[in-house]
Amino acid sequence: MFAAAVICAACGDDDEISQVEVVENPVTGISVENEYITEEGDIVFDEVGITTALRVSVIPDNAGNLEEYSFRFGSSNEDVFTVNREGVITGIASGEAELTVTLVDNANIARFQSKYRVAVDYQVRVEEIIVADGMGVLDLVVGDTYDLNATLVVLPDNVEDKSVSYNLKEGDEVISLENGIIEVLASGTAVIEIIANDGSGVSTELRIEAKDTPDTDLFFESIMARYQIQTDYLLLILFDRNTTNNTLRIALNTTVLLPGEYSKADIRAVGFTGVDKDKQVDLSNPGSFTIQYDEATQKYTIKGVLNIAESASSPALTMGFEFVGEMIKL
Repeated sequence: MFAAAVICAACGDDDEISQVEVVENPVTGISVENEYITEEGDIVFDEVGITTALRVSVIPDNAGNLEEYSFRFGSSNEDVFTVNREGVITGIASGEAELTVTLVDNANIARFQSKYRVAVDYQVRVEEIIVADGMGVLDLVVGDTYDLNATLVVLPDNVEDKSVSYNLKEGDEVISLENGIIEVLASGTAVIEIIANDGSGVSTELRIEAKDTPDTDLFFESIMARYQIQTDYLLLILFDRNTTNNTLRIALNTTVLLPGEYSKADIRAVGFTGVDKDKQVDLSNPGSFTIQYDEATQKYTIKGVLNIAESASSPALTMGFEFVGEMIKL
């Protein structure tokens, strides 16, 4: 297993001759095997109390200086698992800790070391819950039904328990909630908490903004609004929720945007762009609407009902409309 090498530099009669032993086939590393080691190199116990012995050896297994080495084992957290001097591991409690396997020489100097994650009673836990496409706020109308389960996403994909619980934290007079099914009862705000059932503690909240839609033939819901001040009138421009190519334009007999109720005497003209050109508001009886302003949020609420005149292609209709948000002057 060993070979002798003679070292002599400019040898003379009185020169010392040094003889150094050179190891053939020396130790180059550690090998650790066990039935619970995964392909990723982790040691995973699916329950507490499992005891198993590590099979440790040096690399190569026929190393010439094998007798010079011994193994040491350590646990970074003995509350999770213990390991004895023979490399026997016992899972103590749920959690994760690190196993260290060290190869030391006769002088107790560490020569090689390997580390392994040990997971006891390990399960993939929920890290994130996404609902209603992650919007955070869901706009609904009185009478709507919405299934939160249909848009529920629980991450990561390999979570063992993807079930959740729904908790109505606020707004029981606004919506009913049963097994993730929302029914809108009245206008207002509700808050729903969605909680992972796997014990991870992960949860998210969804705010419901419920609006009361007028009982009309048509409804125009706006997501954006602008206004222009002309010489002797003010023009409101409301953009359709479904496509901003559709707009409702209302000219008012004022040059100041003020809260209040607006009806026939206040409405100069009404027109549509990007929609059915046969839809014309009956200016002899245009309907009415209100403008409200919230100083705290700096948001406007504009809602009402317009009367669509009879045309060659359709009978007389009523059209409700609503906008909630900031108004920008053009």
